[in-house]
Amino acid sequence: MLPVVDGGMRDKPAPMRPAPRGTQVRRRFTRRAANPRGIAWYGFRSLWGHLRHFAASAIASDGIDGREWMRPDSPEELAGRIARRIRAPHPEAPTLVEAVGGDFWIDYLADTGEHAGVTRAVAHLIGHEAFLPDPEDPERELLAPRGSLLIFGGDTAYPVATAQEIHDRVVVPFNRALYDIGEDGVARAMLGIPGNHDWYDGLDGFSRLFRFKRYEEDDAVVPSTMKSGDTSIGTAVELVKNIMVGESREKAEAMVIHGYRAMQSASYWALHLAPGLWLLGGDRQLRKVDAQQRRFFRLVRQRAGRVARYWALLPDPLNHFGRRSETGADTVAALGLDPEVDDAFLLSGDIHHYRRERIGEALHVTAGGGGAFLHPAPIGDSGERNPAEVEWPDRVQSQALLRKVPGHVALGRAGLIPQVVMALLYAPFLGVGGWWFGHDGLGPATVIAGVVTAILYAFLGGIRHGPFLPIAALSATAGALTSLVPMGALALFGFAARQWELAPNALLGATVALFAAMVMGGFVFGGFFAATTRLGLEETQAFTALAHPGFKHFIRFRVRADGSAVDGWVIGLADPLADRFEPVLVDRFTWRAKGSAARSAAPAAADRAGAADATWVDPPRD
Repeated sequence: MLPVVDGGMRDKPAPMRPAPRGTQVRRRFTRRAANPRGIAWYGFRSLWGHLRHFAASAIASDGIDGREWMRPDSPEELAGRIARRIRAPHPEAPTLVEAVGGDFWIDYLADTGEHAGVTRAVAHLIGHEAFLPDPEDPERELLAPRGSLLIFGGDTAYPVATAQEIHDRVVVPFNRALYDIGEDGVARAMLGIPGNHDWYDGLDGFSRLFRFKRYEEDDAVVPSTMKSGDTSIGTAVELVKNIMVGESREKAEAMVIHGYRAMQSASYWALHLAPGLWLLGGDRQLRKVDAQQRRFFRLVRQRAGRVARYWALLPDPLNHFGRRSETGADTVAALGLDPEVDDAFLLSGDIHHYRRERIGEALHVTAGGGGAFLHPAPIGDSGERNPAEVEWPDRVQSQALLRKVPGHVALGRAGLIPQVVMALLYAPFLGVGGWWFGHDGLGPATVIAGVVTAILYAFLGGIRHGPFLPIAALSATAGALTSLVPMGALALFGFAARQWELAPNALLGATVALFAAMVMGGFVFGGFFAATTRLGLEETQAFTALAHPGFKHFIRFRVRADGSAVDGWVIGLADPLADRFEPVLVDRFTWRAKGSAARSAAPAAADRAGAADATWVDPPRD
């Protein structure tokens, strides 16, 4: 058992040296149980998360928005707080690179907190220094330290980012990994932006981890390495009981990751990184960037001046799988950026893979590899897509993984909801119309089943938003196959009985045929989603069912001391649950916004000139 308190210093581990990621298709991956284990996305635990989502959406629709009470920090206040936390030599300097007097290092990850073992593996990556290729001379290496600032890019825990789920799926795995590595005595800061799963809880869990504690409550909190004993269902039952008897349920005021402290006062923020370089963190959940945020970022832009450069953290990408996202575009516009003309850097999670692309003049990076299940690279060619410069896993690897989906669902490894639905659908047909009274009643029953399931498949496949004809054709095919499953199950059972010269009773025959139909129906269910992904009609459902643990990553950033560029190294684990620790360098890039060389000559003067006509005041409220 890991210690709850580490009273002494340990030797630092040797820096890692990530190997090139390679291009060989991997077919074997480690799957290992953890506590808490990964989410079965067609299981009843996930259904609880969806119900929380509907409740949160309904509350938000009634106008109860958790952002209304927030008072965001001014960029100077936030930068100063971080500088004091990390013990920078010049904490009163206007930017972080000036406060530290050199390069400033940031670690970024998103979509954490699903499988506790995977989260711990990613935290282990973050806890290491790394020898990385020098952007100015690839023949040389530089030593990249752990970031002084750790940023979470949304969706802190799954399926709902409650305080309990964040504690068990993020805080505990991180603290165990950091205790494994050994404390280095360096104080670090932490920021986050919320995703939709954080909002399913109304930001309650999010605020307990990321909200700045003005009265230093987190100083009294021992970083936890022990999982709570509750379950999601148990928590729900306890909540109902508390409501009925009029009792309140106590929650931890703060959750602490060892060595880090929360810095922000709102779910959105702006940070002055270097002269002329600003980092913006927006919150569009549940649906959009609200009016209060828009005014806040407008004031930040006025303060920054016309020559400022912007690095924006988005809750979801501007491009989903290479196609423009309406919600992402709305968020970028709300931040006052136009990717077609602004040479900005747009960074997001939400989609669980790595992808770097150019969108107009902007650099766009999707990096949702913090620990949740995997999403593929775009596989099908349906519709025009923006080309990727780098993606991980790539298309060929994604195709190899996609083939596993139907069998994975058929065996119930994605959860038992499909099998339960198939049992409810087939039980009357196999029991009454199929076995005891012959097969005369089975034909009409299966036709009805085929029509009903075809309609359900059409809605699940996104026929309301996607191309009508391909989705309709696939849904009709899946419905027809679903309707044939009971007859196929009966035929298989009858063939087996004749081969083995058995004479089973009607109840046994119907029961065996029902279980066979549940498996076969699950295979059709998984095959339908695999087909939509293979044809490029829909990219999330099949890999959600697959719940693949591979291809996790984070990004280590260096903001150069002169503010001229931001360097990024993407470090990952292709098989994070394997016994061997084998980090790979997925990608490296440098973002230099236009005009950065000219600005670096006299950065401070230009910054102050741009800010001369903008005095910070708290943004007004509606």
